[in-house]
Amino acid sequence: MVRLINNYNLGHRLAIVERNSTSEFSDSFEHIFITSDSISFSSDGSKMSIDEKTYEYLNGLDTGDIVSINQKGLCYILHSGYKDDTVFFMGGNCNSNCVMCPAGDAERKNDFSDQWKETLKLIEMLPERINYYVVTGGEPTLNKDAFLKVIGDISNKLYDSPGIVLTNGRSFSSKELADSFKRVAPNDIMVAIPIHGSTETLHDAVTRAEGSFRQSLKGIRNLIERNIPVEIRIVVTKMNCDDLLNIAKLIVKYFPSAYRVHFISLEVRGNCIKNKDLVYIDPEQSFQKSRLAIDHLLQNGINVGLYNYPLCNVDRKYWFLYKKSIAGEKAIYDEKCADCTMKDSCGGLFVSTLKTVHPAVYPINN
Repeated sequence: MVRLINNYNLGHRLAIVERNSTSEFSDSFEHIFITSDSISFSSDGSKMSIDEKTYEYLNGLDTGDIVSINQKGLCYILHSGYKDDTVFFMGGNCNSNCVMCPAGDAERKNDFSDQWKETLKLIEMLPERINYYVVTGGEPTLNKDAFLKVIGDISNKLYDSPGIVLTNGRSFSSKELADSFKRVAPNDIMVAIPIHGSTETLHDAVTRAEGSFRQSLKGIRNLIERNIPVEIRIVVTKMNCDDLLNIAKLIVKYFPSAYRVHFISLEVRGNCIKNKDLVYIDPEQSFQKSRLAIDHLLQNGINVGLYNYPLCNVDRKYWFLYKKSIAGEKAIYDEKCADCTMKDSCGGLFVSTLKTVHPAVYPINN
């Protein structure tokens, strides 16, 4: 989640949120104090005024949240004290360029070479147990030494906290990295890797990275062989929607011990907007195209989940697979959803998706 601090001029900061401006701290961590008209920092006492609109943004932050603020005033929530979950962001760079990626070119090409150092500091600032964490990018494994250092520090600080690594899996085609990851990995960690097609031709066309199909499948195999739980993700696009059953058959044949498979509807942002005519499929059609593949996986004993779908776009017999997966400020509901009796159980839509393509929703009245 990100908020903008208008006219920000206090430099890059990683700080713990405090809503009581009279608090004092003996620790070495930075703290940010938020009042109705200003923000200030504990390390050097620097302070700046904020306008009403900025306060509205920041008022959603709670004591105990941890934020990273860049030079432009973009405030990223890395740890939510209320939800007790954390994002370890390893940088936006990636060795693939997926046609439906919700990140844009600028987000993938910025210099993130030192991002992992801030991630190490974030780990120090956390309590010893949290509800959940995500290690993500871009591609979080590009700097392998930094990735293993971060995973090792997570293991030391949060060994029994559950978490997941979001990766394209290509780096794990190296048995050396898979072995190193196994040695330092926390007790309750999972690795999520997408398969975009049942063939090299289709998968590589989606990633726009030659050889990625073979590397990702080898990465999945290497992790499973080392008893590391793997979640396989299928992002449903116009390009692969008629290949979903074949992908499911591939998973059953080669990865029957995969921990679970998630079918994921699109977040229309970044590359997905740029390539909308090539990739976009609305969530209702996305689910319908997935049904045979879902049934095949379930019939073969593989757990399945549905991510990023409005609940009303999913047939009721499949609601037990539904995950309320769109979090925080990314989630929004159509005006039609106001009187829906199942709204509290529904994840809604991505803000960018509703603004860009406005998928159809069907309020549930019983």
